[in-house]
Amino acid sequence: MITGDEPVSSENDILGRRSIACQWAAAIGQTTAPNGLVFAVTGPWGSGKTSMLNMMEEELTAKEIKVLKFNPWLFSGTDQLVNFFFGEMASQLEYGNPKQKKIAGSLKKYGALFSPIKVVPIIGTALGAAAETAAAAGKFMEESQIRGVQEQKNALADALRDLGQPMIIILDDLDRLTGQEIRDVLRMVRLTGAFPNLVYILSFDRQRVELALNEDGLPGRAYLEKIVQVMFNVPNIAPIELHAILFAELDQVIQDVQYSRFSTDVWPDVFIEIIAPLLSTVRDVRRYVGPLRTVLSILDDRIELVDVLALEAVRTFLPDAFSLLSSAAPGLTTPTYGSHDDPKYTEQVRAFVDSDEQNQGILRAICTRLFPASKLRLGINESYGTESAATWLRERRVAHSDVLSFYLQMSMPSGMRSAVAAELLFAHIEDEDFLSQALSDLEPSQVESIVAALESHQEEFSGVDPTAAIVVLLNQLPRLRRQARSFFDIGPDLVVSRVVYRLLLPTGGPDQVLALVRSILPRVHQYSSKLILLKLVGHEENAGHKLVEEAEWRSLEEEIREEVRSSAATDLAHEWDLLRLMWWAGANDDPRIWIIPETFLDEPEFASRLLTTSVSQARRQTMGSRAVDISDRIAWGILKEVVGGEENIRRCRNAAVTAMGDETSLIQLVDKYLEGWRPKEF
Repeated sequence: MITGDEPVSSENDILGRRSIACQWAAAIGQTTAPNGLVFAVTGPWGSGKTSMLNMMEEELTAKEIKVLKFNPWLFSGTDQLVNFFFGEMASQLEYGNPKQKKIAGSLKKYGALFSPIKVVPIIGTALGAAAETAAAAGKFMEESQIRGVQEQKNALADALRDLGQPMIIILDDLDRLTGQEIRDVLRMVRLTGAFPNLVYILSFDRQRVELALNEDGLPGRAYLEKIVQVMFNVPNIAPIELHAILFAELDQVIQDVQYSRFSTDVWPDVFIEIIAPLLSTVRDVRRYVGPLRTVLSILDDRIELVDVLALEAVRTFLPDAFSLLSSAAPGLTTPTYGSHDDPKYTEQVRAFVDSDEQNQGILRAICTRLFPASKLRLGINESYGTESAATWLRERRVAHSDVLSFYLQMSMPSGMRSAVAAELLFAHIEDEDFLSQALSDLEPSQVESIVAALESHQEEFSGVDPTAAIVVLLNQLPRLRRQARSFFDIGPDLVVSRVVYRLLLPTGGPDQVLALVRSILPRVHQYSSKLILLKLVGHEENAGHKLVEEAEWRSLEEEIREEVRSSAATDLAHEWDLLRLMWWAGANDDPRIWIIPETFLDEPEFASRLLTTSVSQARRQTMGSRAVDISDRIAWGILKEVVGGEENIRRCRNAAVTAMGDETSLIQLVDKYLEGWRPKEF
C-alpha cells in the first residue's frame, strides 16, 4: 500500500528524535509564564516539525498539562480569525475540570467582543479594513460600553492565573498560509500572548514566515523575534540516516512487487549522482517511494530497476526536465557514429540538460549514466553503435529507445514486446518442445521479430547446446512470409540465418561444427531450410562463413543434393523456396548435370509451387516522389534453366492451372512472359 506523508508519534520515531521532543516539552512544561510565552518549532518543509509537535504533546499530556490545538487553515478571513480562535479554544475546554470550564466561559465572552469588528484597538494594529457597516460599529460600541474589553480581559487573565500551570496552544503549519494570513495569525498571537499561563507553540519554516512579515521596509526577522521568545530548531537529518530509511522502504516495495532485475554495478553511481542529491527530508523519501509500488507493478520486472529508480527521482523532483524526456528521446538513445551525428540530437540533449540550471549536474549524470549514446553529444569522446543498442535492449536499459518508450508510455512497443518474448525463449534455449510450441503459437510476423530480438543474447550463447534452437528456427522458415515488405527488409531467411550463425560460433573447431550440423540436418523438415544451414557453414563466395573444412562441406552438400534429386515431386511440392532448391540441386556443374524431370512438371502442386517461388517483388521509387511502385517479377532465366526451356515452362503452367485456375495473377503473369513481355530494367 502507498504510505502517505503523515507525521509520526513516539512509537513510529524512526529518527530517534523522541528524547529531543521530550526535553523541549519539559522546558515548556516547567516554564513560569506570568505574562504568557511564545515558543516556536522551526525547520524546512518536510523536516519533521509536526512529528516533533506530536511527541511534545504526548509528553505534556502525560504530565497532565492541558494542550489545545488551533488550525488557522480553517478560518476564511481576517474578520473571523480572532472570534474563531477564542471559540475553538473554548470548545476544547468546555468538558474539562471546573477551572478549565471557567476559562472556556471567559474565552467566549472575550472573543465575542471582537466578532463584529476588523480593528483591534488593544494592540493598535488593523487586522483588516474598517467596520463593514455602521450597524456593526454601533453594536461594537454598545457591547464595549456594557461589558468593556478590558473588563473581560481581566476576567480571562484571572481565570488563567488561577489555573496554576501553563496551558499550551499549538498552531502548526503557519508557513503554509498566505502571506497575509501569516501576518494575521501572528498579530493574533501578539494580541493574546500576554495572558498569564498561556503558552503558544508555533510551527513554521522560518525563512518563509520572515519573508511574509517583510513589509513597509521593516525586517520580518525583527518582527518575528519580538513575538517569539524561544525557538527550537528541528535537527537536520544525517544523510546516512535518511539513506537508511530510503533503502528500508525501497527494499519493502521491491520485495512486495517481486522485482528482480537489478544491476549492482550501475546502482552506486546512479544513487550518489542522481537520487541522493534530490533527497533531504523524510518527506522527500515518502514522496519518492510512494508511487514506486504502482510503477514497478506496471513495469513487471521488464526494465532495469536502477534506471527506473533514477527516472522516478527526476519525475518526482524535477518535473520540468522529466517532461522533456519524450522530445529528447532520439538524442538520448540513438546510437552514435563518431563525427557523423545529426546536430538535432545534440540540441535535444542540450535542451534537456539546460532545462534546470540549478540541477544541471544531476541531469548531466542522467545522460551519462542512463543514456550512454548521449555522451558524444555532451562533448564526451565516446561512441556507441548498434551492438551497444542490442546490449541495452537485452539488459532492458532505458538507453534503448524501445525500453525508454515503454517506461514513458507504460505501454510496450513492438520492439520491446519482441525482446521480452526473446528473453523467455532464451531461458528455454535447449528445450526443443518448448521453443517449437512457443513459436508455433505466434503469428509469422511475430516470430520473425522475436527471432531477430534473440540475436541480442549472442553474448550468452556460449555455454549452451544450440541444437534444439537451430532445429526449431530452421523449421519455422516455411511459416514466414517470403515477399519483401520494404526497401530495407532483410527477409526472414536472413533473420534466422544471423541467429543460427551466432549459435554455431561458440561450438568449437571445424570438426565440432561438422558433427553438430550432421546431427541437425536429419531433424530439419525441408531441404530449403537445410540449404540455409549448408550455406552458413560452407565456402560459397559471399555466403559461407567457412566453419567446416571445404572438402567436408562439399561432401555434405553432395549428399543433400542426391537426396533432393531422389525425392518425389509430391515431397518437394511443399518446399518454401523450391525454385532456388531446384537450381542448387543441379548447379554444381556446367552444363547442368540434373534438370527437373518432365514428369515433375505435370504434377499440379509441384508446378504451382515452382512458379510461385519464382516470383519476387521489384520496388521502384521516382526521384522526388514518396510513392513506391511495387510490381511482380519472375526469375525467368533461372526458371528456364531449371526446367529446360520455355516449352517446359508452358507445360508447368498448364499443370498449375489445374491446381489454381487460369484467372490468378500468377498465371496471367506467366502468360505475359510466354508471349514475350519483359519488364523494364530496374
